[in-house]
Amino acid sequence: MTRLFTLALFLFSCCNCFSQKFKVDTIYKHGSIDNRVNVVILGDGFTQAELPKFTEEAAKFADFFLNYAPYNAYRNYFNFFSIATPSKESGVTNPGNAPDAYPDQPVGKKDTYYGATFGEYIHRLVVAQNYQRLTDVLGYNFPMADLVVMLVNTPFYGGSGGGIAVHTLHSTANTIGVHEIGHTFSFLNDEYWAGPQYGWEAANMTAISDPANVKWKNWLNETNIGVFPHGYGEAAKWFKPTHANCLMEYLDRPFCAVCKEATAERILQIVNPIDRASPEITEDIVLEAEPQTFRLELVEPEPNSLKVEWLLDEKLIKTGNAISLSAADMQESTGKLIASVFDTTLLSRREKMEDQRTRSVQWNLVKSDAPQAFKLKTSDSSICPGEFSVITASGCKGNVSWSTGQTDLSIRVTPKETAHYSATCKTAGLPDSTLRAQIIVFAKPEATATNTGPYFEQATIEIAASGGLQYFWTGPNDYSSQVQVSLIENATVANAGTYEVRVIDLNGCSDTASTEVKVDPILAVENPSSALVQVSPNPAKGFVKVTTKLTGKSIFTLFDITGRKVLDKNFEGQTEVDLHKSTGVYLYRFSNGGREVTGKLLIE
Repeated sequence: MTRLFTLALFLFSCCNCFSQKFKVDTIYKHGSIDNRVNVVILGDGFTQAELPKFTEEAAKFADFFLNYAPYNAYRNYFNFFSIATPSKESGVTNPGNAPDAYPDQPVGKKDTYYGATFGEYIHRLVVAQNYQRLTDVLGYNFPMADLVVMLVNTPFYGGSGGGIAVHTLHSTANTIGVHEIGHTFSFLNDEYWAGPQYGWEAANMTAISDPANVKWKNWLNETNIGVFPHGYGEAAKWFKPTHANCLMEYLDRPFCAVCKEATAERILQIVNPIDRASPEITEDIVLEAEPQTFRLELVEPEPNSLKVEWLLDEKLIKTGNAISLSAADMQESTGKLIASVFDTTLLSRREKMEDQRTRSVQWNLVKSDAPQAFKLKTSDSSICPGEFSVITASGCKGNVSWSTGQTDLSIRVTPKETAHYSATCKTAGLPDSTLRAQIIVFAKPEATATNTGPYFEQATIEIAASGGLQYFWTGPNDYSSQVQVSLIENATVANAGTYEVRVIDLNGCSDTASTEVKVDPILAVENPSSALVQVSPNPAKGFVKVTTKLTGKSIFTLFDITGRKVLDKNFEGQTEVDLHKSTGVYLYRFSNGGREVTGKLLIE
């Protein structure tokens, strides 16, 4: 199967894009880049003089990560690299206007390489704003990255997970990083309630509460695993496997068993435990009277949980990493030797995983005195819709004819669904021989794309996709993202337009979908005017009083931060509004006749 990378970099898609060569430092190289999880650590807010500090912090994080469960069991499955990029200024941008902003943190904008900044609505949400520069650096210097981690040079707490994992140099920085990697690499959700916009199906979140059908049912009643609601109100619609017992909820806890399982399965999707096989896989291996050794070089977990089986003509003949065979071991003149490797890890209890988690190699064997056999070989036995496969016939001393009517030794086929093709070898003086080849056509994934709009300016746009395992968004203003549910904060009218997502499924097949995002400029400017209306208390808890000196009918409308309307209240003069809402920042609109005022309301 074609290998899928976490970062689908459109490498050199435009010749005039900014690019610069930087030194790639190797922290750990446990094996081939083509068969490891390649982690690239970047840094922002480190000046030229501070780059040694970045290099040191990158190495410290790599050590911490490789000793953290369950990564420690698969430390040999990871390569670690770092790329140092100097910033003009030291530190990180801090808007300082989030309701939960740290009072002792300096406020101001910093000129840094990737534009890292604390959030305007959730202060601890630290993100890199210059995503184009990030993709340029990776594309030009290390396009084979599976996981990207960014260290931000500030001692204040913060981080984020998404297309990349970001964390600061706070005293709990390394644990923050592993938490954020839980989002980015293993597609885990937070096990604390972050708001309804973060509720979706994940390995550790579900809307199903029935213990018989919950996705982690095989872990129930062990290691603190159960079915726990996320909270009250909207939060009660979603369930998690632990309560206060997982890194995805508290930084002083390890990963719960369910999160370890999802992480282990993700690692095993990427890395083939068979590093190489000898002898090389050629069309035929001729066995002589003297035994020949077949051997596997494996990437072994710690402790080793790999089960290796050798099958000769579908019969199990040995276990272990090597086997020796001679012509005398073959019953027929030709045969098939298969070595299969299955990871029996106790980290996962997912059912029916043997087919997905078994990797194998095959040698075609021929006795030294056997005549060459008529056989078929396919370039790809499994393809996606619209792809092709080449079927080649060999070993026929006469003429080959195909079920398609062609007579060449090779044919190119593009079936619309799973199909069989046959080739007949006709040799004078010998009976005809007919072989069949099957080409499996995977089902095309059905991509969907939605958004929670329409929105007002300053709201957070949320676009979501489904239908696969990997998601690659593009949109207005050169927007790009590689997460299933993507958020665009502080929306403006310029963010409106068509967002398209390319969805890739487990088989490597893709489909595209799009969604139209509308951004209304009504709430673009916050302009609370005490001459028209007073909204108090603000921050509010439980209720808020709305008072106006204007006569006639007034309307008070409340929106959440994504721009979705949550309540409407008609009144004259004065009213009280009950606030049974989740805590956070809300936007309100007061209107009376042709006059209108908008503002922010913090609910505690």
